Amino acid sequence: MTRLSTIRAANAALKAERRSGVVAIFVGATSGIGLHTLETTVTLFDDPTIYVLGRSEAKFSVHRAKLEQLNPKAKIIFLQVDVSLVADVDSACDRIAAAETKVDYLYMSAGMIPLNGPQYTREGLDICFALSYYTRIRFVQKLKMVEDDLGLEDKKNYATRAAMTHTTTMMSLALEYLSQQHKDIVFLHAYPGLVRTDIFARLEAPPGSSLLRKLVVVFVSKGVTALMWLFGIPPEESGERQAWHLTSTVFEKGKLHQINQKSDEIAPGDLKVFEDYKQRGWPERVWEYTMRVLERAVASTSGS
Repeated sequence: MTRLSTIRAANAALKAERRSGVVAIFVGATSGIGLHTLETTVTLFDDPTIYVLGRSEAKFSVHRAKLEQLNPKAKIIFLQVDVSLVADVDSACDRIAAAETKVDYLYMSAGMIPLNGPQYTREGLDICFALSYYTRIRFVQKLKMVEDDLGLEDKKNYATRAAMTHTTTMMSLALEYLSQQHKDIVFLHAYPGLVRTDIFARLEAPPGSSLLRKLVVVFVSKGVTALMWLFGIPPEESGERQAWHLTSTVFEKGKLHQINQKSDEIAPGDLKVFEDYKQRGWPERVWEYTMRVLERAVASTSGS
């Protein structure tokens, strides 16, 4: 396990360098782990330009005030977008590309718990898949200028665990593909473990749900939240760890690094299923499938 004291020392050393001109993008950093990662990151550089993408600038205002207090020289730019929509992601990326000549860090943590089954955006994508996979890939694609049921589009294949496992695996495979195409970029897929956030506490059954469904959602919400508070780490610690992952120079470029909750890189021997997928050519297949889905989503709202 990478000790928290080691991470704090590395973060302090980076802060002492007073790096200037850093540009970072945070997607889904308006609460929870993402917000605490942002709060740590904003202190690590002299005068960073940080784009925060979220749904409500008004709700973010209190966080903006704290960020500006943590680093008065930081330039915080909030882009109000629905990051579950590919079209909104494209628009945000175009705005950033028009204003910046480079992006140093891209941190993506937007997501949801798919406890209520598939729910779809107006572009026809399941919201869980859109947030946890498709739009994340779109950000990487845009900012870097199958027969199988890969998207669990058959509803009988959709379940909470299946959706979460599926998006995680697809993300790793797509990042593996990208790491082979862009040898000058560090790609990380980090698992934070149990963290004391309110992500489960905010779960609600969809309108029109049966009494049984509502009771199940309440039971899961309360139960998992209790487990997180009993066994999870503070969000501040998670934020420090994630900021270290984001800014550390120990991770090699042109390679996918999969990081566990202890901030250690997972050895290939412990990723046997993933390594098997790699050998069978799944990174390329997942990428090709993803591009088709993204094109279809954009076409669904563009009138083409």
